[in-house]
Amino acid sequence: MDRKEWSALIARYGRQEALEFYEKNKETLDFDVISGPELGLTMVKMREHAQNSLFYIGEVLITETKIRNQEDVGVGLIKGEDYEFSLSMAFIDLCFKLNEFQNDLNVLLNKLKETEKESVKAHTNKILQTKVSFDMMND
Repeated sequence: MDRKEWSALIARYGRQEALEFYEKNKETLDFDVISGPELGLTMVKMREHAQNSLFYIGEVLITETKIRNQEDVGVGLIKGEDYEFSLSMAFIDLCFKLNEFQNDLNVLLNKLKETEKESVKAHTNKILQTKVSFDMMND
């Protein structure tokens, strides 16, 4: 699983799990905080499909944390103001780069995949309940 996939999965469904993972393992991995959880703004790009051009639609508040273990750097970037979650995401990113706690992370990600499947299924069922049956309207 690549970085984009696991970070999106944890950001959407795994805030509490990420915080628990960090609290459980932070003492066993040596790291230094490069830049502590800081608030910032980032521009959001969108694609205009008629001319296939990019443009900036606006800004989003983010919380960013960077931590380091020797040469490897872990980055946690979270939408909104959430210092603990940003630090947890940076720690998880560093763990992936160092290949530490891979079994625990795989279990966590598999659990979150199941949560995502259930969420998508519930959302789909909710949409299907409002679906109009045109056959019934003709009767």
